[in-house]
Amino acid sequence: MARFDRVIPPGGTGNITLTIDTNIVMGKFRKRTVVWSDDPDRRSMALYLLGEVKPYISVEPEDSLSFIGVKGKVPPQHINMLNNTKDPIKITKIENPLMDHIRYKLNEVKPGYVYSLEIEDISQVNGDYVGHLSVHTDHSQMSELIIMIRGQISD
Repeated sequence: MARFDRVIPPGGTGNITLTIDTNIVMGKFRKRTVVWSDDPDRRSMALYLLGEVKPYISVEPEDSLSFIGVKGKVPPQHINMLNNTKDPIKITKIENPLMDHIRYKLNEVKPGYVYSLEIEDISQVNGDYVGHLSVHTDHSQMSELIIMIRGQISD
């Protein structure tokens, strides 16, 4: 979104404010806007807004996992949760509605800033499942992270 002074006197200065909605834009971005004027020597000029939007807490490599394979032989997977703020956070609880299919182990790698979550399939029966883990934190802006989980287990 752009806000700007609509009228600038000859030889004067004006203000242009460019903003982005960080609820929509995530990761690295490059936005361009064109400023038009009645200056005969320079009718238009491009302005660029460059940056990177990081969530308060990011999940790497991604916030979804798939367990596909033979029962008892599906390797465990790891995700890291990274606190991108200056103040430490705590993971207060993890809800696991898939307890018949998965087990998790939480490790605090760098207290308050980096957590590792190891998740393994423990299914005792063949079939497909879909669900999520709810990771709760004490962060005021991001109190819950959802980790999507899908499984396809066979003999």
